[in-house]
Amino acid sequence: MIHVLTLAYLVPRETVTAHLPEHRAWLREHADQGRILLSGPRPEGGAVIVTADLDEAVVRELIESDPWHRLGIASYERIGFEGRGVSPGVVTAAEPDDGVLLINVATTDDASASVDALASAVEHVAATADGFQGSRLLTSVDGDAIVNLAAWADQKRFDAIFDDPEFTRRYQAFAATTTGAKYRLYRTSRVISPNR
Repeated sequence: MIHVLTLAYLVPRETVTAHLPEHRAWLREHADQGRILLSGPRPEGGAVIVTADLDEAVVRELIESDPWHRLGIASYERIGFEGRGVSPGVVTAAEPDDGVLLINVATTDDASASVDALASAVEHVAATADGFQGSRLLTSVDGDAIVNLAAWADQKRFDAIFDDPEFTRRYQAFAATTTGAKYRLYRTSRVISPNR
């Protein structure tokens, strides 16, 4: 389950600030290990942390290891939910899994036509393919290239789309709009979070 952790400060702001460096080090450690996806302060006070897909025991250990929790600086409220929808490029698994990320880069003289043609192929996949987790189509600022980021549960289910004649037809129509296209599949090797 994905967990949204809401922190409420239990001490004056000066105490929170005095212990901010060790809390930030804790956040960075767990973000780099893939356990924490997002974190930040709330305008009205306190903070929010969004975890990766973790079980209850791991979330309890995570909370208990926070210096702010151990020192009584902040209390935690937790809401868990099943993360079924995810934007491509966001990895919710704390540990490496079989998931793959497709990065398809195409050069083009007509970015709009290429995006429309590729969108047709991806929309077909979204409606029919098992293991497809979402796609994001990007256009270069110069308008001479497009990129497709698509998340898949595993390589086997990605490979299966090429057995679908309708997908193949649509993908060939997309390729005809490009001056070159090449895709690769990637797996997460390491996660590095912003150090701020």
